[in-house]
Amino acid sequence: MMRIYKYLIVCVVIIFLFFLYETLKAFDDGIVGLTKRGGNTEGCTCHNLTPFPEVSVIISAPSVVHPNDTVDCVLKISGGPLVAGGCDISAGTGNVITSLADTSLQSLLAAVNDYELTHKYPKFPSGDTVFFLFKYIAPNTPGITDTIFANGNSVNYNGLPTGDEWNYAGNKLIYIAYPLQITGNSQVVKNFQLNQNYPNPFNPNTNIKYQISRNGFVTLKIYDLTGKEVTTLVNSYQNAGIYEVNFASEKFGLSSGAYVYQINFTDPLRRENSFNDAKRMILIK
Repeated sequence: MMRIYKYLIVCVVIIFLFFLYETLKAFDDGIVGLTKRGGNTEGCTCHNLTPFPEVSVIISAPSVVHPNDTVDCVLKISGGPLVAGGCDISAGTGNVITSLADTSLQSLLAAVNDYELTHKYPKFPSGDTVFFLFKYIAPNTPGITDTIFANGNSVNYNGLPTGDEWNYAGNKLIYIAYPLQITGNSQVVKNFQLNQNYPNPFNPNTNIKYQISRNGFVTLKIYDLTGKEVTTLVNSYQNAGIYEVNFASEKFGLSSGAYVYQINFTDPLRRENSFNDAKRMILIK
């Protein structure tokens, strides 16, 4: 009977060591499926079920992109023991992929046709921060808001899960804007015209339509009421025709109020025949 007990104890120890090894191995090789995507709240089960507020995890990415854009992003981890760091990064509708600038990340299958990014090995900090560089590919659907999710581990790198900490990143919202410019058509235009934007008032996007009767150089700019330039929407040589431009206000962090859009046309062969016009538009949040 004693031999049976010893055998059972040995089996239990072996099973425990196996699961401990798998847990450590999972951390060393990365982990997926533990961001807030889909309402998940488990975080990092191998280190603690509760996040640690002293660990800061920040996603840096553009707030506005266009359909199918691929943009550079950074995940920053600081605080906690941070001898090394790990991560899990996912996206709601778009995709996150590895960047050639960071060989420490890998793409792993988290669910059917669903890949997330995680570390290949614990990454050591630069200064007081661990940086993971990655790319985000926007979906082919303008007018929606997508989300990048992430969590980050801050570990003491002692070979055990004890003493390690982690936290979620704040969800990074990305607005998928309509294409900046709709190509002008080739119909005959007899005069210059700057139309009132529509919709107006607007939030967050509006369209600006104009027509030019000759080939020439066009600039279309947005200003606030103090005269400070917000952005240049058009700055190019264009053929005669009708054009339409989309203005995505979220990209510039504008507050509610009135703004001015101004067009300037110059014919390089007939500089005396320029065209200038401006109109107001209202942003309401």
